[in-house]
Amino acid sequence: MFRKDYLLRMMEEMTEAIGKVFTLKQQRKHTEALSELDELMRRQFGLNLSLLNSLPAEDVIEMFRFRGMIEVDNLQQAARLIEEEAYIYQEKAKVEGIDDQERMDAEDEAVIRLMRSLHFYLYALNHGANPKLLDAPERVEGVLGLTKEYELPARTERQLALYREQQGRYDQAENSWYRLLQLGDEFPVSYRDDVQAFYERLSQLTDERLEHGGLPRNEVEEGLAELSRQEMNS
Repeated sequence: MFRKDYLLRMMEEMTEAIGKVFTLKQQRKHTEALSELDELMRRQFGLNLSLLNSLPAEDVIEMFRFRGMIEVDNLQQAARLIEEEAYIYQEKAKVEGIDDQERMDAEDEAVIRLMRSLHFYLYALNHGANPKLLDAPERVEGVLGLTKEYELPARTERQLALYREQQGRYDQAENSWYRLLQLGDEFPVSYRDDVQAFYERLSQLTDERLEHGGLPRNEVEEGLAELSRQEMNS
């Protein structure tokens, strides 16, 4: 009960702050809007947005570890603030009178933050976060729509693959794994074992579930066979 009340209080504070941010965005007070988000982040988590956007994603996630476990509901709330920060930069890029370099810089900052928020949403959902707390699944789809022209970082693509599998959208999960396999031997991380494990998990499912997920059994078997051929030729 204490944890539920704590989360509800944080949500209420976040909702109020985002309302203020929306008003400030409308007034084109972008610096003040960013300061409002940063202050909320400091109050709730003792962190600042600059730190969350500059450190490696894995290091940020570790900052939400408490008593040996990642506080995934807190992490998805941080993702929501970073997402909102991205929208401020998007609005900033639309302001009339700024030069092309300022516009491009604002657009870049927005994309960076959208990617970062997506990674944290996916990680949180993959590790048991409450999907109804912030309507995180809907937010994930929204951010994916806004970043569809860009290539996801490999670590985020992996989280997306795991998330699509969790959703039962096996064909889309396979698409993400395929993109990771195309990174090549020069990439510092190999995802072959992850892909092997993915197909092996699917091979244990019923034909009905596989068909419903868009990846029939023959395609699962073809995937496993292709991995075996690649291993033999490597």
